Amino acid sequence: MRIPTARYITENDIKMVTLKVITKKKYDATYKGKLYCPTDNCSARVSFSSGRKAHFKTWRLSNHSSDCMYHLDRTGTRTVFGFENSIKVNISNKRKQDALVRAFQSMTQSETVTSEEGQKNNNEKKNISPKKDGKEKAKNIQLKLFGGEVEEAEIDIKGKKLLSKFVDIIGPTDIGQVRLIKGYVKDIELMDSVAEIIVGYQSEDIKIVFEERFKKEPLNKSYLDKFWSIKKYLSIKKVVVFNGVGEIREDRMGRYELSVSLGSDIRFNGEDLYNIARSMMVAGVSR
Repeated sequence: MRIPTARYITENDIKMVTLKVITKKKYDATYKGKLYCPTDNCSARVSFSSGRKAHFKTWRLSNHSSDCMYHLDRTGTRTVFGFENSIKVNISNKRKQDALVRAFQSMTQSETVTSEEGQKNNNEKKNISPKKDGKEKAKNIQLKLFGGEVEEAEIDIKGKKLLSKFVDIIGPTDIGQVRLIKGYVKDIELMDSVAEIIVGYQSEDIKIVFEERFKKEPLNKSYLDKFWSIKKYLSIKKVVVFNGVGEIREDRMGRYELSVSLGSDIRFNGEDLYNIARSMMVAGVSR
């Protein structure tokens, strides 16, 4: 799909780049590897294609967020060659976004609806014959938010599921693992451009933290200084569902915390933080 504009993201700035100002020479020298989808909060990378009809296009190993107008439904099978029995895989943005949607639905839909949809999905799966190419797959997959040996979008392997857990069933075996956490926002403390959020379920709590890496990540610029809106949102809605993907840690006091890497990896009542802040500003609500 052809894309008319792209976001150019550096450590200090974000600006829109149009086809009128870019050439192949400029792309190779300046923009290559730093262009992203123009849709707010979509982390998909794009590349520049020159020729008779120059355009931006989705990078071949990237996926748009599920609500992005440029979202692609990628199909097909890729084979993994040369991997040992253990491999660290950076989890794809698509898998995280799809899991966040399902997690919110599971907390808000009735058991009857969920059961009926589950049965429907099971029936559909029975009619699908999975593609097999006879190649050996990596046997031990460790999901990573970053720093893995390979991007999940690059390969087609049978990996671990992204486990979703309510706050009250997080245990020692989850430490150091990527998890999708489900619960309700209990409190939020604003800290500079981010915050610490307390999420609970039943009688257990977990702290959601946004560390220095979060603040330095260029893709998170649109989320910084937006956390005030969640504090306002909580005072208005009273009950706010939290779903978020991150790495489970244990603090010095032995309490669990979830370290989040990307702003797009958290949802409040199924909504993106940036969209909540924008809606409040449009409505005249300020910090």
